Formats: sequence, structure tokens, C-alpha cells
Amino acid sequence: MSRPEQEPQSFYSKDYWDLVLEQLGKRKLFKLSMVVLAFLYAGAIYAPFLANDRPYVIEAIDYKEYSASTKGLRSVCSSVVRQVEKTPEEYLETRGESAPATLAEALEIERGALSLRIEVMRTYLPESEHGPLVQLMTDVEAAIAASAAGKQEEALELAQQAKDSASDLKKSYVAQDPSVELAEGEEPTGKVLAPVKSYPLWEAITPGWMFLMCFWALVMTWPLWNRFANRLLLKGDRERIRKARRKKLAFAVGVPVLVALGWLGVMGSGETAFDSADYKTRLSAGEIIATSEPVFPPIPMGYAETHTEEKFRPPTWTKNSKVDEQGNYMFGLRSEGPETDTEYVPPAVPVIVRSGEPERNAAMRHLAGTDELGRDFFARLLWGGRVSLSVGILSAFLLTILGVVIGSVAGYFGGWIDIMIMRLIEVLQSIPAFFLILMVMAMVPPTVMPPIFAIVIVIALIRWTGVARLVRGEFMRLREQEFVLAAQALGFTSQRTIFRHVLPNALSPILVSAAFSVASGILTESAISFLGFGTQAPKASWGSLVNESQSPEHWWIQIFPGLVIFLTVTCYNLAGDAVRDALDPKMKD
Repeated sequence: MSRPEQEPQSFYSKDYWDLVLEQLGKRKLFKLSMVVLAFLYAGAIYAPFLANDRPYVIEAIDYKEYSASTKGLRSVCSSVVRQVEKTPEEYLETRGESAPATLAEALEIERGALSLRIEVMRTYLPESEHGPLVQLMTDVEAAIAASAAGKQEEALELAQQAKDSASDLKKSYVAQDPSVELAEGEEPTGKVLAPVKSYPLWEAITPGWMFLMCFWALVMTWPLWNRFANRLLLKGDRERIRKARRKKLAFAVGVPVLVALGWLGVMGSGETAFDSADYKTRLSAGEIIATSEPVFPPIPMGYAETHTEEKFRPPTWTKNSKVDEQGNYMFGLRSEGPETDTEYVPPAVPVIVRSGEPERNAAMRHLAGTDELGRDFFARLLWGGRVSLSVGILSAFLLTILGVVIGSVAGYFGGWIDIMIMRLIEVLQSIPAFFLILMVMAMVPPTVMPPIFAIVIVIALIRWTGVARLVRGEFMRLREQEFVLAAQALGFTSQRTIFRHVLPNALSPILVSAAFSVASGILTESAISFLGFGTQAPKASWGSLVNESQSPEHWWIQIFPGLVIFLTVTCYNLAGDAVRDALDPKMKD
């Protein structure tokens, strides 16, 4: 019996990008550099979740806020009484320079202030206690409406009634003092408030950063979900896998967009910046009473939070960082006696351990030490990476776009257009780029344009020339090829020929140059910030952090920012070399 013929194995023809990715996969240094860069970017993108003085979640009662709102009821109603006593004309005669323009605007401001106070009180009070507060708000709104209708006597009567009610509420709605222990059988005095669960850290995340967080999560987990899609959804069919590349890219971008839009609808726009919050201080002082332990990030320090009693404290995992209860250093130079001939001894200040923070001498308290204001240096490193890495990526993107457009025009058309563009490039390259950037930065005040945007734009406008020359050379080589001549013979427009036919074949030097441009942008931003022309305090970048101190005693100030700058630039250079070799047909195995 004849042996059945075996089915021929399916032949998979590798395209250009399959070969490029295969070559990159063989280079260990490339894979290592990409892993390091992935984690550096993850640290910057997820900085709010790694180092922050806001808790992830807290269930508590803000007694100070409630008390201030209760006491403010009568003052707001008294202000309404004073306002409705006046006619619009009398108000204009007596208004100050900073006062609202009209009586109606002034009353609306008071209404908003009262509404805010009542809303705070209702947040912590049981629903059965809301009635008098709602009635107070109704009386004030009726008084304001009567004033707007010209019924001054009625408005004054309603406002006075609201003022009397506010006085009663101020006394009857005092919160029960949580610090007073009740005896057995003793009834509590004051209103018993209910705790409210909130998410301070999550509420401060903007939709834009939520997009980046979700996008980077997909990038970091790409090997997992890509393998799942290839094996289970695409059945291992190489042709289907190749055709699905655009769908995967759309998935990696589309999902974060949907998440960001959903975040905007649920959580709002968030905050534009993470300034120092006071949750830990108020929890420690008893102004906020938590009914359960608040959950803080691994590094419970804000990037602008100060601990002046710990200024220039070494990393707390080192021996010289140890301090006693009085704040005296136990080891190292700062533990010695008088520092000068005047027998002056710096006074010791006890280290304040706020709620949620590690203990005084815990190794995790300040992993990278502190700066001159006692700000946690590790938190500032994470947050500073947002500035430095953003400048590198954005400046490289902009200068690459400029270089590609200008270089392609010069190389494709040639003639007098090429001559003019090349003379402009030669003029720009004859000027030292760094000094030109410094000059422009010195002339652009921070009030006109934020330093980070100014640095990105200036770097892009000055350093596009290298990309333009590379693209020009590639276009001059490719414009005589048969496929270009065929496109011209078919009557395709120059725009289509350049960007649809020639440019895809000239991507190799562009990708390599873009990788090196990111590293160059990071170094440039670091140098500018180090010299004081870049990011301004309290915001930080890696370059500005190096400038926090030049004293060898404060070694961590130079070591840690310099290390991350070195790692980032080295990894980009290694990645650029690997991409250059993979794109070069002569370098393929």
C-alpha cells in the first residue's frame, strides 16, 4: 500500500520589515536597551502612581472643612443682607476696585459661596439632616431673585430670615468632637458625621495622561497580547499576521483613546499639575479622621512636598543618613561637633514623620536622598523624567518632520530650489547650535511660552538640517529609479510621488537619525536646564536636578540624575546603531 503523500509545507515569504525585525531580534544589546527605555518611560508616565503625597483611596471625615463650612453660613448670609439693602445704583457708587461689576454678580458670588458650604456639610451629614440646609439655600435664592426683580423690602426680609436660620444652624450643626471619649451610656453632643470614600490621586489624573498610561501598558505587554492574537485569532497564518499589522496599531491607539474619553466623562478633566497636597499633614494633625488606613503610593512623597528638617539628607539606605529623635546625624561629617572656629553648631530639628510615610530611618524613606528644601529626590527624578523624555521625543518628532519635508523637496526637484535650501542649511550649520539655542532661550521669557515648549520648538527649528541632508541624498538617488519615472509617466502629482512612492523607500536613514535625535534632544534639554534657562522650580527635569547642588558632599544630587541621563542616551544610541545595521542590507546575516 502506497504511503500517502505529505502535504507541502506552507511557504512563508518574508517581507522587508520581517527581515528587519528578525535582525533586531538577534541583537542582545538592542533588546536590553529597549527594556531599559521601556522602564524609564514607564517610570515617567506612571510617576503619579509611584511617588505622590495623595492617597489612592481614603475613607475619612474632614472635620476642619466641615467646621469651616458651618461657621461660614452666617457670614455669607450676612453679606447677602448687606448687598440686598442696596439698589443697583447704590452698589455702583460704593463698590471697590476689586468688587464685582454689578450687584447681580456680587449676589451670584455669594450664592455660589453658600452653595459650596452647604454641599460640604451635606457630604458628611445623613440625608435626614439635609432639610434645614436646603431650606436655607432656598431662602437665599429667593432673596436674590427678589432683589433682581426690584423688590428690595421683600429681598431684605428673606435675607434676614436666612441670616437668622444660618445663626441657628451654626450652633445646632456643630460636629461631634472625635477626640472626646464618651463614657458608657453617655449621649454624643453634636452631629455625628459619616465618612466619605474618595480617590484623590485618581481624581487628579488628566485624560491625556490616562491615554499615555493605557497606551504604554499595551506597549509593555505587547509580547503577551501580540502572541495571543497571532496564535489564537490569526491561527498562526503568516500572511494574515502580516496584514493585521495596521489593525494591531489601530487597537494599540484606539483603546487608549476610548479609555481617555471614558475617563473624561466619568472623572472630568482632572488637574493640570500635581502640586503639593496636604492630606498627610492634615491626617497627622487630626483635621482629617480616617476610618480606615489610607492607601498611599510606594513612595508617599510629592514632587513639590518639602521636609525642611531633612534638607540635603543622604539616601536613607546609607549609614550617614541615620538621625536620632532630636534630628542629630549619628554618623558622617554632619555628626561632628563645631563646624567653624566660632563654635557654632547647627541646631537639630526633629524629623517629622507624617501619616503614610516610612519611619524616620527606614531605608525606603528617601531612596535617593533629598534636596535643599527637603524634597524627596527620587520622586523628583520620576517626575523630572516626564520633562526630559518628553522634550527628547517631541523635539525629535518635529525636527524629523521638518527635515523630511524640506529635504524631500530639495532632493526631488533639485535646481534652484535645492540650491536655496542647501545654502540655508549651510548657514544654520555654521552657527554653533547649542549657543544659538541658549541665545533664543534667554530671549524668550517663561511668561510668554513655557520653557518645555520653547526648548522643543527651538531644538526642532535648529537641528532639522541633519535629517534634511540625509533625506535629500536619498531622494537624489531614488528619483532616477524606474518606479519614480513610471509614476511621473502615469501623471501622478509631485506630492503623491514624493510621499507615496519615494519616501517609503527612504525611511532607513530617517529612522536611524530620529533615534539619535531623541538622545541629542535629551542631552540638550539637560544642559539648558542645568544652566538655568530651562525648567523652572518647583517643576524639575533631569538637567535642573543636577544643578541643585555642586558640593561633593551632596554626591547623590549629581549621581542619580547623571546616571539616568547616561542610561537613556546610551540606550538610544545602541538602539540607533542596531536599527542602522538592521536596515542596511550589507549587515544582514
